[in-house]
Amino acid sequence: MKASRLLALLLALLTVVGVLAACAETKDPGNETVPPKESDAEETRVTHDLPPMTFDGYTFGMLHWYIDGWEVHGIDLYAEEQSGDPIEDAAFVRNSRLSDSLKIEFEYMESPHDEVVNLIRQSVRSGDDFYDIYYARLTDVYSVLLEGAFLDYNYDLPYINLDKPYWDQSVREQLSFGDHLFMEASALNITDKNATDSILFNKALARDYNLPDLYTIVKQGNWTIDALFENMTAFDGDMNGDGKLDYENDVMGYLGKDDVLMSLFYGGEGHLTVKDEFDLPVYDFNTEENIDLLNEIFDLMYDPAFANGHVVNVEFNDAFIAGHGLFFWSRLEGVVRMRGEESIDFGILPTPKRDEAQTEYMSMLSEHMTGLPSVLSTETAPETVSYILEAMAAASYYDLQTAYYDVTLKTKAARDDESQEMLDIIFKHRILDLGELCLFGEFSNTLLRWPSVKGNYNIVSAYESAESKIQVDIEKFIAAVDKIDEQRSL
Repeated sequence: MKASRLLALLLALLTVVGVLAACAETKDPGNETVPPKESDAEETRVTHDLPPMTFDGYTFGMLHWYIDGWEVHGIDLYAEEQSGDPIEDAAFVRNSRLSDSLKIEFEYMESPHDEVVNLIRQSVRSGDDFYDIYYARLTDVYSVLLEGAFLDYNYDLPYINLDKPYWDQSVREQLSFGDHLFMEASALNITDKNATDSILFNKALARDYNLPDLYTIVKQGNWTIDALFENMTAFDGDMNGDGKLDYENDVMGYLGKDDVLMSLFYGGEGHLTVKDEFDLPVYDFNTEENIDLLNEIFDLMYDPAFANGHVVNVEFNDAFIAGHGLFFWSRLEGVVRMRGEESIDFGILPTPKRDEAQTEYMSMLSEHMTGLPSVLSTETAPETVSYILEAMAAASYYDLQTAYYDVTLKTKAARDDESQEMLDIIFKHRILDLGELCLFGEFSNTLLRWPSVKGNYNIVSAYESAESKIQVDIEKFIAAVDKIDEQRSL
């Protein structure tokens, strides 16, 4: 570890000593940022440790990415008025209270995802700070991550207390590198929760085919890739008797889309990178455990009962609603989208484990469907921005997250008490691998998605063909981190 990095880390540790005792008295909900159970709310109430301050009408600007046709917007950040939507109403009330107490105003803007990245670069080069926090799509942000574009949560944002439970500890650990953290998940946002994967199942079909109680299998720790395979192939879905299966006319055992392979890979504790002693990524894909896991996933996806076509999301979504699939891979935003559907009774399950020896269920957090807040390195008021961001995260821990977690998901979307318990499991361990986020060698993007499951596939050979490019990208990554350290030491 560089001397400057060590010194900065020691200073950062000293700043949080005063708040550790207060944190220790509070129940930590784990790696997720959902609020504690209502029955424990009074004795576990979490608050920030910010000193009283006001900001004389300061305008706090927020920029969020979007893609036409995608239901990804910052409704958790800003609402013009109360509309009856629980998320928008919670955001409106939170912002109104903070506006009054801190004497600030909120401004929210959206731009196409590629323009957000361009604006970040242009702002840094020109020394501007048009907005206080920027939400770039995670799959885009890696391109500016190492250019010195952002302030560091660990060192540059003095009022951020990352040890508070409204900051996501799992995401914090996975997104840090070289002791730097340039973006972080928290209770402030729901888009990262919506970007988490799950498996839905048609409850009527499960009863018709006499499947075992899937919730019990999950709770007993026995929901594995083998269990998924056994249940999705436990019936004959050829409804029209033509000797072949298709999702438009028959009942498929599993309806999946582009990210299923990586979802099952991370769910089975597969990984692309690990961290070394300096908190830097090391590519660690070519292991016996990873290769065996992928081959097991390939076997499942080659089965005729698995609808493994590259289709737009709405096709499999509509097929599931129409009763043409027993299981359906879906991010939780799809669950929210189906909350008004009365034609299907569905349950929610976590991604299966590799085997019963695996102790926890793991859920993939899609870098394609979310962004996390970053502050530009050109920000002229980092103290003010960090204070307001900390206050917003803390204020969102109860009302906003309750609106999302309890009202939107549990009451309207999930149709039974067991699905509520499954959601707790899904949020407990979420995976963001730096090897995928930073696209080292383009390996995960080009060789570990749908092209890889069309016909016979030698994953070791595919990795070996990409290995040299992966290593070059890793070396560039580490060189960029060193440059950031050198600039910080000046």
